[in-house]
Amino acid sequence: MKKTFIAVALIATQALQAQILYVNNADDTYQAIDTKETKEVTFDEEQQLVKFSLQDGAISSFATKGVESISLSASKKNALTYSLNPTVAFDTADSGNYNEVTEVIPEDELHDDYGDYVEKYTVSRVVTITFSENSVKVGSAAGLDGFSYTTDGAHIVINSERSNMAYRVKGTSSNGSLKIYSLKKFLLMASGVNLTNPTGPAINIQSGKTVYFTISNGTTNSLCDGSTYNSPVIGADGTEEDQKGTLFSEGQLIFDGSGTLNVTSLGGHAICSDDYIRVRSGNINIVEAAKDGFRTKDKFIVTRTAAAAPTITINATNNGIDCSEGTLTIEAGKLEITSGSEAIKVEYEDSVPDPAVIPDVYIKGGYIKISTTGEKSSAIKVTRDYIQSGGIIQAEVKGNGSKIVNCDNNTTFIGGRLTGFATGSVSSDSTSAGGIKCNGNITITDGTIAIECSGRGSKDFNCNGTITIDGGSTTLLSLSGNYTDIADDKKSRAITTGTITVNGGKLVASAFDNAISATGIEIGGGSINAYSTTTTALNIEAAQSGGWLLTKDAE
Repeated sequence: MKKTFIAVALIATQALQAQILYVNNADDTYQAIDTKETKEVTFDEEQQLVKFSLQDGAISSFATKGVESISLSASKKNALTYSLNPTVAFDTADSGNYNEVTEVIPEDELHDDYGDYVEKYTVSRVVTITFSENSVKVGSAAGLDGFSYTTDGAHIVINSERSNMAYRVKGTSSNGSLKIYSLKKFLLMASGVNLTNPTGPAINIQSGKTVYFTISNGTTNSLCDGSTYNSPVIGADGTEEDQKGTLFSEGQLIFDGSGTLNVTSLGGHAICSDDYIRVRSGNINIVEAAKDGFRTKDKFIVTRTAAAAPTITINATNNGIDCSEGTLTIEAGKLEITSGSEAIKVEYEDSVPDPAVIPDVYIKGGYIKISTTGEKSSAIKVTRDYIQSGGIIQAEVKGNGSKIVNCDNNTTFIGGRLTGFATGSVSSDSTSAGGIKCNGNITITDGTIAIECSGRGSKDFNCNGTITIDGGSTTLLSLSGNYTDIADDKKSRAITTGTITVNGGKLVASAFDNAISATGIEIGGGSINAYSTTTTALNIEAAQSGGWLLTKDAE
């Protein structure tokens, strides 16, 4: 019935000098085909699949059972258009078009995050610490029980057992430091301090309690460590004290304020916590990091206060942000990361895993611009799941064997935008460069993904599990040649996976080798354009029950 109807429609098209055939799906999608550019129309034996062979060698197909109606028009306004050789580019407007999630401060004292908000902290005493080149002065401390300090030139060590304390730190020294021992949480206000310690951390907080680190409004603050550290202090329990970076804390670090904090690390990490780090606001510039920019043993969170979101710039020799045993969440702010290794790394490797440790990455908002240079370096490396529901990422990974997203488990796109370029080729250990490397499954329900791989043997999506696309827009480009300099040839493909299922959205895939190489291709909806410059666009025939499939094989 459908075969007869379509044949009659084509005859009517020519008789009426109409050119455009509209095939309307039940899901309100349609394909408009210019019949004057159609060389041939064919059907499968069951008359369930219709293929239009176009003049340039492309084939457009749709499943008849998904068709609601067919209509004609003489207008070329909505004629069939397709992109078999897409372009990928950073959009300069992205830096101002991203969404942000404004934090909600919990009122329940039993809430896990209640203690992260300085608004809930009551200050009963402020102690001002003022550095000069060769000395340090402490004001407002007279008569404080449970509080003491010692100084050595411009180096000060504070011991406190008091609650509700705040320390205002200011002044300048090129040979000074601040170390704090505290049994209670406290507020540390950077109020125009410029501090360099040539032999260790500029600020070393030997307390496992929360530290509210406020970058005071209208101030610029600078911290720098030394290229080599003195031997660590031996604690009362006989173990060496940690001194892992320019700004180090045993406990949680919670940043806020609207001033500027510049951190330079010549010997360790720039900012490091043996617990977790939350950045709520403020301008933080990691000018240089000999190791990681931010290093946290637990989670890392970027949110925004009601008044402002943070801006973070990181230049790191090693990783930009490294969570060794926790979750990374970015909800807001502008982050620009340049790193020699992973820009964002969320890892967890333990012979006996702790079920409470969830090494996932959540991108919910904000703008993140990434550039990595090292071999096998990734924009985002995550031990477990990668989930993007908002925000905008622009990433360029330049090293051989590098990835834009390197995920050991599942990758999910619910919204937001990811634009990425992988410019490297195969690494020294035969690892291919690529876009998204996923050892689990990839699921796309919404959002915009555009990836271009320009190195030989690269793949935009390399998925060990299955790929399911239910919505969004995905553009994949991998047109450089195959890598044949090793025994195991590396094919340049847009997608390599097990089964790929497309139920909605738009997928455009162009590659030197197969655009899509899979054990099974199932199309129930959506729009798929696939192109290969040297072979077949698909390495296996698609099972199509709906949607639109347009392919072009090499001539």
